[in-house]
Amino acid sequence: MTDLGVDGRPAGSPGGRAERARQLRARAGWALVVLAVLAAALGLLARSSLSLDRQASAAHYYDKALLHSRPFNPSLLQEDGRPRPQVDAPEPDDAAAWHGVALPLHEAPRPDLPAMAAPLPLKVWWYRVDYVVPPGVEGALALYVPRITGGAVQVIEHDGSQWKLKWDGSERWREQWNRPVFVDLGAAPPAGATLRLAVGLVRYDTGQHRVSRIAVGPREILASRDSWRRALQLTVPEVGSLTFLALGLFALLYWLRRRHEQAYLLFFFSSVVWTLRSLHYVIDMPADPVAYRWFWWATNASLSWVMMLIYLFAFRFDARSYPRVERALVVFVVAMSLLTMPVPGSLLSSLVQQHLVNAIVALVVTGWLTVVAWRGGAIEFRVIVAVLWLSELLGAHDLLLIAGLVSVESVYVLPFAIVLVLLSFLFAVQQRYAAAMEQVERVNAGLEERLAAREAELRVKHERLREVERDQALLIERQRLMRDMHDGLGSTLMSSLVLAEQGMLQQDALAALLRECVDDLRLVIDSLEPIEHDLVTLLASLRHRLGRRLEAAGLAMRWEVDDLPPLPWLNPPDALQILRIFQEVLTNVLKHAGARTVRIATGHDAEQVQVLIEDDGRGFQAAAAESGRGLRHLVQRAARLGGRLTIDSSPGRGTCVRLDLPLQRGERP
Repeated sequence: MTDLGVDGRPAGSPGGRAERARQLRARAGWALVVLAVLAAALGLLARSSLSLDRQASAAHYYDKALLHSRPFNPSLLQEDGRPRPQVDAPEPDDAAAWHGVALPLHEAPRPDLPAMAAPLPLKVWWYRVDYVVPPGVEGALALYVPRITGGAVQVIEHDGSQWKLKWDGSERWREQWNRPVFVDLGAAPPAGATLRLAVGLVRYDTGQHRVSRIAVGPREILASRDSWRRALQLTVPEVGSLTFLALGLFALLYWLRRRHEQAYLLFFFSSVVWTLRSLHYVIDMPADPVAYRWFWWATNASLSWVMMLIYLFAFRFDARSYPRVERALVVFVVAMSLLTMPVPGSLLSSLVQQHLVNAIVALVVTGWLTVVAWRGGAIEFRVIVAVLWLSELLGAHDLLLIAGLVSVESVYVLPFAIVLVLLSFLFAVQQRYAAAMEQVERVNAGLEERLAAREAELRVKHERLREVERDQALLIERQRLMRDMHDGLGSTLMSSLVLAEQGMLQQDALAALLRECVDDLRLVIDSLEPIEHDLVTLLASLRHRLGRRLEAAGLAMRWEVDDLPPLPWLNPPDALQILRIFQEVLTNVLKHAGARTVRIATGHDAEQVQVLIEDDGRGFQAAAAESGRGLRHLVQRAARLGGRLTIDSSPGRGTCVRLDLPLQRGERP
């Protein structure tokens, strides 16, 4: 049995090999795109890491700090819950008030949503570092903390006599979870001088907080590190979300034209929900505590909805349908949304618990999809499943970061997964579009083949029909010639033969009769000449035949024939009728007119052409002659041509015969 390729062609055929080569090129191109994106992301991380290593000699990253904590005065809370700056750290020389801690630090895991009830005690944690200015450091200095979360942040500096506030981040304490701290410390003091700095964190005592290493050094160096951090933590999620949303709107417009393509609608909903999911990366959170809780719930609960929509999208690229799995995913997402609501008695109030459940469900569904793809899924389906595994790994990293099991200085990388998901979506859509185009091309090729076969069949039939028509035309023409020769030449010869046998013809009379037979035969031959519907050519052939005969009879000819428009209806039978009309008229001139000159002229207007034969002979009474058989036959011949013959003559004034023929003629009467 012959192996067939993906397009139904034999696998070994040139078309099958070309198709496989095209698919390999397309897949290789997408693989290069994915590798380029991964290489760019890794390059950014590597560049930032190398930059940090190069900066280590000038900027100092503290692995240890001195810690002091004390209750925070509740009277310093503002109406919106933000703490007012409180510079009340103990003096640096008070050794009993400070104790050493290691950095980075992750203290006391707790429900991620901070409790906002008034009775909970507030505390402030001060992390102090002493920076000795190394030799060669000039310009401005800065303090940089990659990540510090859990409350409102303040930075103070001891000027030798007291602590002074350098930076207050209490206005944006709710957004502090994913924003680095960068504080300009001003011009660097002389080498060897010591800067005593403290980073304060105001939070509820029952909460948790995390502090990365604290860096102090030249402002230019730390500003570069801060910009990289902000790009990775803020800019990438924002750009990714906007790009996803823009493509989602395009998919929606496409779906509105093709309602049966559900994948595009799911793509649109995925982009909208992911944009909701990413809002806490890019916008300020509500100041109202209740609105803050619900906003935080919406941005985190929407991750379950993103999972569901992505899985539903992936299902659309497999030939099989899984309605039970889809319904189970919908039930799961609704249950997760209800169980994580920020209401009293919520069963999954912890952010770690929420994302852990999501991770378990995603692991099960992705594993099942892997089995389905392994058993015969399409290439785009397999690519989506592979990207889902990569997204699982990135999501697991962020879950470990939330749980405090990886370094607090790590970056949340799940937003980067959306780039891979987008590429897989675009690859799947491109594959579907390419498959549709290939199907159209195959259909068109089939139609072209059938059309070519039909055209060949029609050409054969047309040739056969033309042969039949030619045979029929030859038969009709043969019959016409036989009829014309029988009625004209044959009749004349028979009558001449009878008269000759009876001895009633003299030699001159016999010669005249034979001459008429020859003229009639020539007319038949002239009517068969190809004249291309040109009446002038027909008249010229008549002039050639009769010119010498007219001259021999002493009759001068005035030829005033101009070009005439072609007559589309002029065929050999009609040409013979016209020739016989003109021959009969000229014969009458020779026999009866006694003329010295005959004039042949032509003319035409918008509807007809005219041919005049005029002589200067003795003329006759036209009214009396109309009852004669000869003239009546001329009029009848002209009528059969669709034209009209008129005769103008009187005794002593010569004769003028006019033949009017139409330019266009309908069916022959």
